[in-house]
Amino acid sequence: MAGGQNIFMTPSFKSLYVHFPFCESKCHYCDFYSLGREKTRDTDPAQFEAALLQECTLHQNSLSAQLDTLFFGGGTPSMTPPSSMERSLAPLKLQQRLTQQTEWTMEANPSSIDAENLTGYRALGVNRISMGVQSLKNSTLQNLGRVHDSQGVMQALETVFKSGFDNVSVDLLCGVPGQDLSDLERELEQLTAFPITHLSCYLLTLAPHHRMHSQLPHEDVQLEHLLLVDEWMVKKGFTHYEISNYCKPGKQARHNLAYWKGHSYLGLGPSAHSFDQVEKKRWKNVSSLHKYGQLLGQGTSPVEWSEVLTPEQLTLEKWMLALRLDDGFPESWLQSKHQRAKAAVFSEKGWIQKHPEKAGTLRLTARGFALSDQIVRALI
Repeated sequence: MAGGQNIFMTPSFKSLYVHFPFCESKCHYCDFYSLGREKTRDTDPAQFEAALLQECTLHQNSLSAQLDTLFFGGGTPSMTPPSSMERSLAPLKLQQRLTQQTEWTMEANPSSIDAENLTGYRALGVNRISMGVQSLKNSTLQNLGRVHDSQGVMQALETVFKSGFDNVSVDLLCGVPGQDLSDLERELEQLTAFPITHLSCYLLTLAPHHRMHSQLPHEDVQLEHLLLVDEWMVKKGFTHYEISNYCKPGKQARHNLAYWKGHSYLGLGPSAHSFDQVEKKRWKNVSSLHKYGQLLGQGTSPVEWSEVLTPEQLTLEKWMLALRLDDGFPESWLQSKHQRAKAAVFSEKGWIQKHPEKAGTLRLTARGFALSDQIVRALI
């Protein structure tokens, strides 16, 4: 669909995502649309602010009267001053849509943490921080192209907690070249020494042509990393509630759960995706800051494409999303002889188990989570 067509306005979204594309430096392994300072030297941040303001104006009637979740991602949202966020988002009247239960998450990098800005974000309504730590080993951070060091992580986490945030998530990478189990265990020990409520641990994945692809550890080693993280976090009182995510009781990432459970959400900013659960429609904004601003400056939508999901796509997503979560899936979904046979094999291998609390439900084990792509393909 052409970017100028308006495909929305009627849904009443309870979840909002806003994409802030700026970063201090673009990490070479990152697949998200973001721009390092070397790419934005000639870019006026006020131009993005103005474009986002225009997109928010287009959507001032698209949100529910009460929001369940907001998520500011990127990029590095913590590089944008709270005053700029407030100005660009003003048409949405967010303060009127917040409740005591609303979860408002903002991504941050250790090097962009500023105590004064944190106070401003809290005043806006942000009540959850998701920090991109990735590693606490300086040589690994350098290899990944991160701009912070391990000491910077410690200082940033201290600042976040001193600023009054008590719902804090950290991101960690495993399966990184040069990383061993002792490195991973030491990092988990240091991070869980803070009162974090959530940890996301992702396996480093690189395209075959990436310069570091040949250095990635063998898949058996990657599996060891994932199982170590599971064992460590569960012992620390965290629940492994999604393939890559662990939380203290009641501290799931509710915004991400809205994605994984197929709920509607509105995405604003360059490259942002949206989904309308009722119409089964998905759309995406252009992945270009220049074109995003240009289209909105002309008074047209920045939507690059949209699609109505087919029954086949809906079935695939139903399985993929259900298998991500420890809630699992009903045994009744196994309708064919092939599916029941495959599930029996996976059960024998210790990849699938009966849900301990929900009768008639199956779920993946920790080992199954690590092999979920393989399991989904086999069952579908």
